Amino acid sequence: MAGKKLDSVKYTNMFKAYGAFWRRGFTEWAGTASRSEYWWNVLMNGLIGLAALFVYFFFAVLGFAVDSVEVMIFGGIVVCVPLVIYYLAALVPWISLIVRRLHDAGLSSWFMVLYGVGMFCGFLSSLVVAAASPFSRGALGFAGFLDIISFCISIAFFVFALLPTKVDGNPYHQFNRQ
Repeated sequence: MAGKKLDSVKYTNMFKAYGAFWRRGFTEWAGTASRSEYWWNVLMNGLIGLAALFVYFFFAVLGFAVDSVEVMIFGGIVVCVPLVIYYLAALVPWISLIVRRLHDAGLSSWFMVLYGVGMFCGFLSSLVVAAASPFSRGALGFAGFLDIISFCISIAFFVFALLPTKVDGNPYHQFNRQ
């Protein structure tokens, strides 16, 4: 391990890591991403979502204060449309970051299939709940089963993101190809 240089960068600043998220997100898939790069971006994307929630909360309170459903709907549009556009724009860099984080931990990017299954189960659960009648126990039970699968996969990816950088025997680091 002595003398080997890692090709993943450890970020000590959230804004530098977030800049790298956008800069490297569309071009680098085969490299690695350190834990700090991953977690700073989780924090930044969470803060963006939290800010959007506060803006929506403001419009909801304002709508209740003036007794206007239109204000609440306007608030939902003002918040949701830019947020959906942002998260769609961040989808490719986010997948790239997760693939690089898996590589940094010495895992294959094929684990992204598992991540996709978890996201699909969560999405399908929402559709089942929305389409089911309130008295349909079978559909709601199936939705609960899908939520459990999605939750377990989320926990697995949380653990994957916590794994330290694997230096020896990691096929994804450049220094191992010399």
